[in-house]
Amino acid sequence: MSGDTIIEGIENENVASGNAQVGQQIGVQNVESVFHDATIYTVSDEDSAERKHDVALAYLTGGLPRRAEELFKELVFNGHQSTDRIYYYVLAVLSERSFGDLTADLARRIRDAGKLCASLPEDEWSRAHGVVRSLIELVRSATGDQSLSAVNAFGDLPADRQDEISRHLSMLFTGALDRQLDAERKHQVSTERFARNREARAWKFFEPDPVKPVKYRIRTSTTDIDDRRPVFIGGTVAVLSLAGLFFGPVSFLFWGGLILLIAGGAVTIRYGIEHAGHALHVTSRRDAARPADEPTEPSQVDKLVDRCFRDACPPDAPDWPEYAAGRRWYLRRRFNDWLRYDQDYGQTVKRLKWLFDWHARQVAQQWPTLDSQLQPEPAAASGARSRQIVGVVLTVMGLGMLSVAQRWQVVPIAAGGWFVLPAVIEFFAARRATRYLSADADALFEQEMVEYERWRAELAERPDDSEIAHWLAMDKAYIKAEALRGGDIAERDLVSHVVLNGRAPFTRRGVVPHGPPRYDAYQVMVILLTRHGVRASRVYLDFITGEVKNEAWNVFGYDRIASASLTVQEKTVKRPAEPDRKVRNRDFRLRLLDGMEILAVSDRVDVESDTEDGEVELNQLAAATSGMDAALPILEAVAHKGRGWIEFENDRRTMWSRNWAE
Repeated sequence: MSGDTIIEGIENENVASGNAQVGQQIGVQNVESVFHDATIYTVSDEDSAERKHDVALAYLTGGLPRRAEELFKELVFNGHQSTDRIYYYVLAVLSERSFGDLTADLARRIRDAGKLCASLPEDEWSRAHGVVRSLIELVRSATGDQSLSAVNAFGDLPADRQDEISRHLSMLFTGALDRQLDAERKHQVSTERFARNREARAWKFFEPDPVKPVKYRIRTSTTDIDDRRPVFIGGTVAVLSLAGLFFGPVSFLFWGGLILLIAGGAVTIRYGIEHAGHALHVTSRRDAARPADEPTEPSQVDKLVDRCFRDACPPDAPDWPEYAAGRRWYLRRRFNDWLRYDQDYGQTVKRLKWLFDWHARQVAQQWPTLDSQLQPEPAAASGARSRQIVGVVLTVMGLGMLSVAQRWQVVPIAAGGWFVLPAVIEFFAARRATRYLSADADALFEQEMVEYERWRAELAERPDDSEIAHWLAMDKAYIKAEALRGGDIAERDLVSHVVLNGRAPFTRRGVVPHGPPRYDAYQVMVILLTRHGVRASRVYLDFITGEVKNEAWNVFGYDRIASASLTVQEKTVKRPAEPDRKVRNRDFRLRLLDGMEILAVSDRVDVESDTEDGEVELNQLAAATSGMDAALPILEAVAHKGRGWIEFENDRRTMWSRNWAE
């Protein structure tokens, strides 16, 4: 059972004109996910204060200040205070909050934390806390003398503290103060966003840990024999008849025929096994590279294998699908069989992508000079078939000479041998083919293990979630600065700003347990609210390289905003043996009078089938890190009040200043 609640939001009519559009949709495309085993966001009530501190700091660094605030609050006000925890607690309270969000209760808690900090010995952290308090006081009072003192104190801090303060207090700083602090920063945003070898390491976060390959031996393809009784009966008759040959006169024809019979049978069996073993070897390999009887709906293995081979297609290879079909079907058969009962099927398939990619590259390197089967087919043993025929001829000649010697036993010997010889040859040929296939499996497994170790080494120094969050924060600061520069907006004209980030279409997603989703490409929107109007710009951010491109922007006055609507959908998610959980999805839209949709923001995460259990948390974390929570109150106020929003914002700052001072 699930229930839906829809809340239709604001409708505000103003006068406007114009037809430009900058839109954004956050959280509506299905993406490929990679889940990492990590415990940086895992904490329990029984954990030590040090463990809770580490998790709280990870939350703050990872862009989840509200969760960090809860943990640091527990530590600071329950007997585990230290200067660094107080500093980070104050940052967590101020992070992602505008003036109107800083209530009297929050201001009181910041003051109480400051008193605790003052009672502790002075160190680097207490000085950083003092700088935060001075900057907030500067924003509140806007006096020039304080400005010089606070900015100079900021410049004396270590680079990491400067980065933290600039990042988490960005919504409270004015344009002029931003400019002053940037001049004092030891790390420049434009270069820091590429720090720690980002371009060589960022992509690794979106690659799953490789699963170790397992040796796979193709099953031997032999003819099914439902009833083996004729073989046993024929063999018994032939052996008894052969013994009966010695009851009778012995002559040259007898000994000659017997020798030819035994020699011919031995040669027939010897080279028959060699020839049939090779044929079974080749047939088994071919059967493994042919479509199996499988359900019409392709499995996740099928889809991933086909995608890897599409990606590896050489240029100008129109027959590539047919050429690579053998290896594709082999991989599909092999891994569908292996993973049939895997408890973590979806994630195991993703962790095999490295192996499918390697096989696809191997086939691409052979194209178009070699056969695309598993390997070039093994050559048949030279002359085996001819020698087998010679053996049959010798056997027939021996039987003929024995018949001339008046040995009636040749009839049951020939009849029994008709059944026994093929069965003996097939039995030993299957064993030989099995040895060939085992050698093939060993050779392929060795090659796969070499690639496995190479790929593990390639993924070494994978960035953790905190590094990903740091790079994204630097990207957002850079894009905001570029939007200010591109709009030629004077510092005194900027009233407030909003930065929204959402996944770009067809992206890959990386997630750690209880952490926010990260994407290898984003759409970032910067909304600059000035005294004269709004400048909204959107860019595409390639997170792997840090490249920013495809900018689209629009400038419009407050009187051009026609309407804003907020739709909230709540669904109840029920799981066996679990309490009901609510999934809340919000959809905000801002339109101009002519109907153009300037902004479309949704915080819904389309969760894949193998990750549905985390749907509620992923939605919450995606919203928390997209900037939507901070943006919605501001955008709603702008839509409601038009140009009067500026006065409303000034009133909010006045109220915040009063709360701070009390």
